[in-house]
Parts: sequence; structure tokens; C-alpha cells
Amino acid sequence: MNAVFRTISSINVRYSSIHLHNRCWRGSSTTRNLHCRAADVQQVSSSTAEEEFAWGEEPQQLLLTDNFLPTATALREHFESRFENPLKTTSDRFVWDYWHVPDQYTLLRTPADHFFPEDTYRELEDALLEYGEQQLGCRGISPIWLSYYVHGCRQELHADSPHGPWAFVLSLTQWEGRSFSGGETMIFQPHMLDFWSSFDPARGFEVKDMVTLVEPHFNRLTVFDGRYPHGVRPVEGTRDPLRARLVLHGWFTEPSPFFDGPLDEEAATETLDSVLSELYEELGSLPQCLGTIVIRFTVSGETGQVSNLRCLTDTLVHVPTDPDPDGLSVRDQVFDAIHHHISQRAEFPPCQQGDTSITLPFVFQ
Repeated sequence: MNAVFRTISSINVRYSSIHLHNRCWRGSSTTRNLHCRAADVQQVSSSTAEEEFAWGEEPQQLLLTDNFLPTATALREHFESRFENPLKTTSDRFVWDYWHVPDQYTLLRTPADHFFPEDTYRELEDALLEYGEQQLGCRGISPIWLSYYVHGCRQELHADSPHGPWAFVLSLTQWEGRSFSGGETMIFQPHMLDFWSSFDPARGFEVKDMVTLVEPHFNRLTVFDGRYPHGVRPVEGTRDPLRARLVLHGWFTEPSPFFDGPLDEEAATETLDSVLSELYEELGSLPQCLGTIVIRFTVSGETGQVSNLRCLTDTLVHVPTDPDPDGLSVRDQVFDAIHHHISQRAEFPPCQQGDTSITLPFVFQ
């Protein structure tokens, strides 16, 4: 679906006059439409409309999924087939960019869609798009890179905030049998960005107290908020690509509203526009925040009432220079406002064909 975003100067929420469309998937270069089936949407009784809407005390920073991709072994085997005979010279070996930016990046990389067979790559892309839509409310992904790290390769600390709300790394590394040190993804812990407020002069700090180290186990999907400084610890030991740190990486993009179900598109859009205009006005009166909240809720086909409101992802941070009024949590005020306007004020037209699921992002900037 498409959403045309616009920004109101008095409101720090990026939003739109919502244009809801039935869900489609967007890859780096393709769009694939999915036919919605009403039977796939859970039927929810109107009696559940008052279910509790919960959110975390702190924003999410890191999400890990082990054994993510059923075809991960096939991807690994294809990579190994390219390097199994180092004396064999074929054109498909000459696809790697040695990316070296002094004091910042050193690694070898290639576009994944050019490296893998089309069918194998498509399964990878589909799995990431499905995860992004269902778990993050993101409709697209950036072009996927395949990179390997041998002795001396690294990424120094940096931030990727312009690319998308979530960065991802899918490891094809044979981690348990590795013959190198380093290679972990390192991510600044949140308290390091407000160091003095939690400073304790009675204790020292080591690496583990300042950064989270994520080991790239085979077939582990690491998803993190790319606004936090992050990098890759230097790899030391192997010079053999077959024993290297091997990863696929990119960004989840396009947090945008969409629905899955039989509800009429025009009717859903009209209801949301009415509710959201008041919600945006309330959010605009709060102290400044940065980040993305994605919610999902069910519209009862029988009554048109909202139920099962839940937070898919939350990277919302309060800007420190804009203090909490009266000591109240700005995050709590934001979520309370969303809950009030969506759960208690939105009334959609009934739909005899069944319930509809709606996913709605709020981008604060």
C-alpha cells in the first residue's frame, strides 16, 4: 500500500491523511500482491475490546531470532562452492568489492541478489519481507549485502539512522567451529548515550558494561535500532573466505499503514482520518520524542469495534533537552493517547465478511 506522508510544523509526528490499502510486499526491486483471505484473520468478539494495551518501560533496541531461515544451509553451500577450489578461475569469483574506508570500514561485500541463484535469493527476500511486515510493521527492505570478514576486517562505531527504523544481520558464519577471534556485532547500550545520569563513581566500566556483543551464530537474525552507535569487532586469525565471518545485512524500511481483511478500504480510511486528526493534535502538544511506534489492532466484523490493540515495535525515545512535565513519563503519555483514541474512539462500519487487522505506524522526528 501507499501512504503519502506530510509533516505539520507544530507536531513532531510524521503522519498522513491515511490511505489504507490491502497488504502487499515490497522488496528492493519488486512488489508482490497478496490476496487477503478473511478466514486468515482471527475472529474476535466485541467483548474483548477492553483488553489491556501494554508497552515496555524502555524502547526496544535489539531483537534476536535463531534458526531464522529454512534455506540458510543452501545459501552457505552456494557460497562455499564458489571458494572450494582456490586455483579454479571463473568469472563468478570476481564479484567482490573490497570496501575500505580508513579508520571506519574494512570488509569484502557483494549484492546478494547478484550472487545467489534467483530462486534461493527469492526465498531469502520473502522471509525477510514476511518478518518485517508481521513483526515490525515495515513494508520493505533495502538491497541486501553479502559480506565476509577475514583477518583485519572490521566496522568501527557508526550509526545508520537515515536508512530505516531497523537494521538487520543474518549470519551464515560457522560460528561454533570458527578459527578467528572477534566478529561480534557491538551495539552501544542505551545508558551510554546518557552516561552521567547513571554514572557510579564507585565502580569501573569495561567493554561489557558499555556495549552489547552479539555473536553471529549460524542462521541467527539480529535486528537492532540502527540509530545506536554500532559496529563489528575486528576479525583476527583467518585469511580463508571459507572460515570467515559471513553475513547478509541491510535495513527494514517503509513503516506504513496497511490492513489485512475484508473491511472496505474507503470506509477504513475515513474512520482513521477522523480519529487520527485528534490524536495527532494531542501528540503534538507533548514534549519532543524521536523514534517509531507501530501498532496493530483488530476491527470486529460484527460490531466495528476495535480490540486486541498491541504494540508491534517501539523505538520511541524522549529528547533529553525537553524535560518531562511534572515528572511524568512522556512515553506513557504518548501510549495513553494512542490507546484512548484508537481503542475507545474509533468506530468502524460492520463487515459481514469477517474481522480485519490494521497495522499503523507513528514516526516521530
